[in-house]
Amino acid sequence: MTVATFRVNCDINEAFIAQVNEEAVVLAAGAALQVERLGQQAIELSVALSDDAEVQRLNLEYRGVDHTTDVLSFAAEEEPNWVGRTVVEYESDGLEEVEEEELEEAAPEAFAFKLPPGFAGDENGVARYLGDIMISYPQAERQAPEFGNSPQREVQELVIHGVFHLLGYDHEQPDDREIMRAKEEAAAKLLDNKPANDT
Repeated sequence: MTVATFRVNCDINEAFIAQVNEEAVVLAAGAALQVERLGQQAIELSVALSDDAEVQRLNLEYRGVDHTTDVLSFAAEEEPNWVGRTVVEYESDGLEEVEEEELEEAAPEAFAFKLPPGFAGDENGVARYLGDIMISYPQAERQAPEFGNSPQREVQELVIHGVFHLLGYDHEQPDDREIMRAKEEAAAKLLDNKPANDT
């Protein structure tokens, strides 16, 4: 069994500490990185869960949109290039990438994410910083029933969504949306094999 060399810095607004399972946040980020074949690289990212007011402030400041949203992503790099990253190609008949059977075979053993003690980073002792994800917990809680999710699972799916944005994916165009959605679904499938304890 392999253990990922990544760290997720969680900053949870104290109003939501009782509702948010930090392990679930880490597992969600790990699932996205595993789908992207980055599970063995020294990576660091931050996930903050806050209230509507804070997310609305950031949404206005950085996107010019004066209302809250579910998740914001602030990538540390534009168009990040990662060694070992899954190659995604546009094909006339859709997305070509890892076969579902490969994913299912890899999932049980490969998916063993945790915060490693004495996180070391790369050969220089430095992790590559992916960026920051900000989630409105109240918005996640409100929209969870719409998707048939518990609030915890909705937070996890927003973390996955945010990680793929940090990795350079978006959903502005139909082709891009198809690719990003396929990635998210693959990560969710991995997550189903490694559930966190519900709070």
